[in-house]
Amino acid sequence: MSAKKKSAPPAASAAPPRVRFAAEGMLAAATLFWGWTFPVVKDAVSQMPVFAFLGIRFALAAALMLPLLGRSGGFRIARNSAGGGAGLGALLFLVFAFQTLGLERTSAAKCGFVTGLNVAWVALLSGALLRRGAARAGAATALAVGGLWLLTAPDASSFNLGDFLTLVCSLFIALHILALDRIGGRHSSAELAFLQFAFVALASLGASAALEPRILPEVWSGELIFAFGLTALGATVFSFWAQTHFQHRTTPLRAGLIFILEPAFAAGFAVLFYGESLPGTAWVGAGLMLGAMAFFTGASPHSPHPAMAMESDET
Repeated sequence: MSAKKKSAPPAASAAPPRVRFAAEGMLAAATLFWGWTFPVVKDAVSQMPVFAFLGIRFALAAALMLPLLGRSGGFRIARNSAGGGAGLGALLFLVFAFQTLGLERTSAAKCGFVTGLNVAWVALLSGALLRRGAARAGAATALAVGGLWLLTAPDASSFNLGDFLTLVCSLFIALHILALDRIGGRHSSAELAFLQFAFVALASLGASAALEPRILPEVWSGELIFAFGLTALGATVFSFWAQTHFQHRTTPLRAGLIFILEPAFAAGFAVLFYGESLPGTAWVGAGLMLGAMAFFTGASPHSPHPAMAMESDET
């Protein structure tokens, strides 16, 4: 299936307020699912190996994408999409490998906020932030770094291996976003999503077979089944559908500000329902990081989320 040119969607400013409000509600729902996954996945990888979990999660997501591939009457993949999908899939595999390995070693709340630093990497790597002025760029970067320090303070040793792995993940998220920005518009969004999910599934299952004692969980607990449902259906397929169909009905800045609520949702679910706690200094640091994220989002024209930002000319 190849991407078909369609008339451009109406500009966000031309969308009626009710339509824009409904679209932003769908984007907020996708963001809530993304945030919810942090404590849920942390619990899941305590019951089964990391790469095995990722392999099953993305195999399910790829299977659930098949109906979207078949909308035009077939399940063909355009030949010129395969290379781009594989390259993006490799970056996406690194995103989720580092994030999930990090999540296994740190708290879900901290992982959520450190992951959110991807918007800073995007703005810095794209050069968009420097175009806003060196002084403002330096101030925003200092705000993000200071917030990260407070999030892991007062003991410097609180910045652990899990936090470092998550920080590396945030860099790969930025690289994925920038790569997608370069090639995404030339291909069908559904094709690219399917190819990326399939690549991550195969790479994860291969890593699991080579490095882990088993692929299937020893016990299919209710929590584990729920984790697969939430991550594959809610946080992957539904969120892909919501972003590709509704993001163009609002402005990039408003969408970006919605998406930076992801770490706040992660911390909220982790604290309220999964027994995690953060000291007062960590909440101050989290607030500083959210402020920095808001600035970076306004500075960068690129999409602020990794796996789901797959708009093309096909919506």
